[in-house]
Amino acid sequence: MNTLRCMAAAAALVLAAAPGQAAAAPKGEIVDFGLTAGRRIMATPTIGETGLEPAREMKNIRYFERTDRIEARLCRNFGLTIRLTDAIPKALPRSVSVKVLHPRFTRTDGKTSIEDRFQSAVIDGLTHIGFTFDHEWEMEPGSWTFIVSAGGQEIARKDFIITAPPPGTPNSDCGIG
Repeated sequence: MNTLRCMAAAAALVLAAAPGQAAAAPKGEIVDFGLTAGRRIMATPTIGETGLEPAREMKNIRYFERTDRIEARLCRNFGLTIRLTDAIPKALPRSVSVKVLHPRFTRTDGKTSIEDRFQSAVIDGLTHIGFTFDHEWEMEPGSWTFIVSAGGQEIARKDFIITAPPPGTPNSDCGIG
């Protein structure tokens, strides 16, 4: 009888530990990155979002140059796509948390920021995280880091080097394409 109680207690401990294992973050694999094009949706700030401008959703995303060196130009888009995988596919999150570390932005009203935070939807196991230069004050050269997390754990990280356009070249892609 004691042996059965010990086995039942051991089984209870294993079952109690199992939910913690099932709640582990999925794995993230960067499947593409670089310059992109797509259709942007109106910006609506969401709870927990930080930055000087609200994040905007993008549809019909296409990558046209795979690079991690981005020349800053108004209306230029860049980013990465991540495939999420999990041992239990139905356990994938509906969204991931994104933190973008960048050089200091200073808006025309004097407000500053060195990071943006927002959520990115996961659809069919994929999420696209990107940035568009909408304002000249965002076009800050230097190292930019995109950090993607799920379940409080980092699942992907990508560094981009942003450069200024060469002197005498246009600083805008607006109206192109």
